[in-house]
Amino acid sequence: MTERSGFGFNELHAEERGLLLGLSLLATGDVVLSRLAGDRREVLRDAWQVLRALPRSGRASLLAGWIVETNAPFPPGIERLHPSWLAEVVACEPAELWPALLCGLPGVQVVESLLLESHSGGAIAKAGEDWPADSVAELQRCVFSQLASLCVAPSGPLGAGLCRLGCEELLAEVARRGAALCQELSAEGDASLWAVAGRLPATLGRQWLKW
Repeated sequence: MTERSGFGFNELHAEERGLLLGLSLLATGDVVLSRLAGDRREVLRDAWQVLRALPRSGRASLLAGWIVETNAPFPPGIERLHPSWLAEVVACEPAELWPALLCGLPGVQVVESLLLESHSGGAIAKAGEDWPADSVAELQRCVFSQLASLCVAPSGPLGAGLCRLGCEELLAEVARRGAALCQELSAEGDASLWAVAGRLPATLGRQWLKW
């Protein structure tokens, strides 16, 4: 879909797209956004104006996509994250929930290996495959939604170029350029910084975001 003035809705955080979706369905955007605080207020207000200016068919198509995204068990783009982020999120939950959380998870075999490396106890049970699908999807939404900010598309050419690198190449580039690279990404926009951090191992990615 062509977006007016090159506006990138995919560069919004998933929570921000969800907010715009809710405001569209309730027709309360102007009132709510006028009271919104924080450094993302202007971005959201611009997005709201672009959304309202879209042709009806284009707006309906965009909102339909956001509804699908809201109901999906995993944030869009989760398959691009380093598996260690997924393993950490699962490991924070009770082991009885792991089978359900792993059902249909992108890169599940690697995630399982990381879990078994860090937690003794043998193989992970497969009982989650027999749980009600709606319950599994709701559980996955609740748990994996915290990774949505890392799944964003980069907001500029530097971030996009780094995200095309393989893991080893990206690690080498980060080691070579260090904090200077993080500062360049920050200048390009939060989306680039978070997108690159999500492609790094989780331990390094968290340090990267704190530089």
